[in-house]
Amino acid sequence: MRPLPNGSRLGFWSSVLLLCSGIGLLGGIVASSILLPPALTTEWNGIEPYAAAYRATGGVITSLSFLAALILCPAYVVQIVGINRAHRPALGRLGRFGLTSAIVFSVLAGLNYVVQLTIVRNDILGGRTDGIEWLVFQNPSSLMLGLDFVGWFFLGLAFLSVVSLFRGTMLDRAIRYLLIINGIVGSIELGSLFASYPALGQVLLSTTSILLMCVDVLLLVHFRRLLHAVP
Repeated sequence: MRPLPNGSRLGFWSSVLLLCSGIGLLGGIVASSILLPPALTTEWNGIEPYAAAYRATGGVITSLSFLAALILCPAYVVQIVGINRAHRPALGRLGRFGLTSAIVFSVLAGLNYVVQLTIVRNDILGGRTDGIEWLVFQNPSSLMLGLDFVGWFFLGLAFLSVVSLFRGTMLDRAIRYLLIINGIVGSIELGSLFASYPALGQVLLSTTSILLMCVDVLLLVHFRRLLHAVP
């Protein structure tokens, strides 16, 4: 059956937004590693050194990175909807499972980024650090870090639910394999949380971001082809 144009448009424009936000997030990560002190990126020596470094830089790069990540959350839900609507026959229960998983990701990861942009940022810049240590994303024992890992794991499940839709062309197979790899990486990432090795999870989280940016580029081409196929 012919692809549905509304689903293809949803998928196309959500992929555009995701790619732009992903580039912003990746740029923020690179800028943070170059411009920010280790106390804000790779080292965790407690809330006070982190807060001092945060205030010294104004938290601008950190906040922009979290803002880019926050935009990703609803955009991935829209992309999953677009993928399901653009392809027929529908996936049925598997498609609903994928959408539910994407929504769980959006809620958990989005909650983390909102907390970083509001409670954590406002308290640190206001000179208040009591009780926020467990909310700071960079803290390897942080509640928010754990929620983020779980959220990205569910996004991996959401994409695994649609891999059967991508078959036939070389482009479709490339998307399929990248989504499978992403699902595997997300599982290992979640496992690192249970193994008390969050440093590995943070590396894998960056790997996931790069993988999904590659997927977004391929999906842009995929949805553009679907749009051209609709009279």
